[in-house]
Amino acid sequence: IIRLSIKHFTPDFKLAGEISALSGTTMARQSVISVLSVLLNHVLYDHGGETSVTVYGIVSRMLMFALFPVNGITEGFQPIAGYNFGAEKYGRVRKVIRFSLIYASGFAILIYASILIFAEEIVSVFIKDPEVLKATPDALRWVFAASPVIAVQLIGSAYFQAKGEALKSLLLTLTKQGFFLIPLILILPDKFGIFGVWVAFPIADVLAVMVTGSFLWHDIRHKLSKENG
Repeated sequence: IIRLSIKHFTPDFKLAGEISALSGTTMARQSVISVLSVLLNHVLYDHGGETSVTVYGIVSRMLMFALFPVNGITEGFQPIAGYNFGAEKYGRVRKVIRFSLIYASGFAILIYASILIFAEEIVSVFIKDPEVLKATPDALRWVFAASPVIAVQLIGSAYFQAKGEALKSLLLTLTKQGFFLIPLILILPDKFGIFGVWVAFPIADVLAVMVTGSFLWHDIRHKLSKENG
């Protein structure tokens, strides 16, 4: 028999605060992505006109769909890592980190290899405009250039969110778009034109991977060093 009591419906403000802090990571990421989209459209139009804006629209959608497997692995990794970390099964946490990084990186490498080799063929399926068709493959290759290593950034930020380290997860989540990509988008196109926009993506990816990877490696070495499970 389940007995209900009013005390069971009393708000736990501490727990609500923790939930809000962790969910704030997703909200902040989406907010930064929105700001980035507005900025990119403005910069692309200034340096390449409507053609460049169209190219980015195509590339961004292909990026979103192509990375579904990597994002899926990241989403699956998070609750497993969080459960085992809470149970102090640090050996299992290390295993799931390693497993997730290997498989997510494997998918990302296959995706990039396909883009690198078959960019023109892939683009031609969706585009018929000659000018856009000519400009899109190179943009696609540059935007995807660092995709083989982005699993480190995605898994790393998800790991700290699973641990309940809201601030660290938030900062690492924002490293690519907020701390690196937006400044690069503001600087590089003035020096390199439209090429500066495309090359900003892999540079931001690599910098974000370096930062997140260092935090993740430090945590594995110092906080997950105890064998347990």
